[in-house]
Amino acid sequence: MSVSVAAVVVLYNPDIRVLERLLKSVIDQVDTVYVVDNSPVESMHDYSTVLVSPKIKYHPLYDNYGIAYAHNKGFELARLNNDSHVILLDQDSELADNTVSTLLSQEEELIKYGVKVAAIGPVFIYEKTGDAAPALSHTAWGTSKHKVDLNSTLPVRSTYIISSGSLIRIEAVDAIGGMQENLFIDWVDIEWCERASLLGYHSYITPSVKMKHSIGDEFAIFFGRKINLHSDFRNYFIVRNAVYLAFWSNLRYQSRFQFIRKVPYYLVCYSLMSKRKLQSVQLLCGAIKDGVYRNMNKGRFR
Repeated sequence: MSVSVAAVVVLYNPDIRVLERLLKSVIDQVDTVYVVDNSPVESMHDYSTVLVSPKIKYHPLYDNYGIAYAHNKGFELARLNNDSHVILLDQDSELADNTVSTLLSQEEELIKYGVKVAAIGPVFIYEKTGDAAPALSHTAWGTSKHKVDLNSTLPVRSTYIISSGSLIRIEAVDAIGGMQENLFIDWVDIEWCERASLLGYHSYITPSVKMKHSIGDEFAIFFGRKINLHSDFRNYFIVRNAVYLAFWSNLRYQSRFQFIRKVPYYLVCYSLMSKRKLQSVQLLCGAIKDGVYRNMNKGRFR
């Protein structure tokens, strides 16, 4: 099968200048760019000034259906166009030169040696801290972190990788299944990579490609640890989805245990760091309840 790579760019009320930067960085590296827009109708910006290339195919959803739904829409569009691969991108990402060709080359080498590749992506450098994201491996109690040698050129297996920048074969999506849409936004890439590993597919990061990444609105030091801070909206989904996956997913029991043991920590940490502490406690307790009872719509935010 010939190689044809499509970028899937997911939008939600983007900064036009940042979006333009992303599109310029990716347009010459792929065959097609599918822009899947989660922005509500009343909040949509005029993208006509940046969506000018004939390679760009714009698909508005007219409401926020979440990152998982948008990724699945991108997979569907790529499949209909007979694309062999997609590279998933957040609206504030930016690709370094030769990112796609490097990921394709390293994926090809892994497959040549009989590896079933779920996804391969760059090493992320967190903009706010300057730290490189570690590789992760399964342990008896969940996962452990391993520092990545940034001078190496060999791909490193990781239990899961961040979705933005990840190159995925449509063939792998067909075997593993799409993203779990009821998670809406958080833990989506983690659940997919974990599910892939249960089917014998593995995810990799390559130090040959580096990508800056911003996670959380701010970070703070909490009992000696760096904590990424998010909006109440994001904190709700982090907690709800962790509870849901712990109780109702078919992932490894170690992963499910790790999800559930993080919940009390999130409850305390996010509430203490919130400017509206009482409201945060109430919201996150509601998130726990919703996860237990499988209330997986946007309920509290409609």
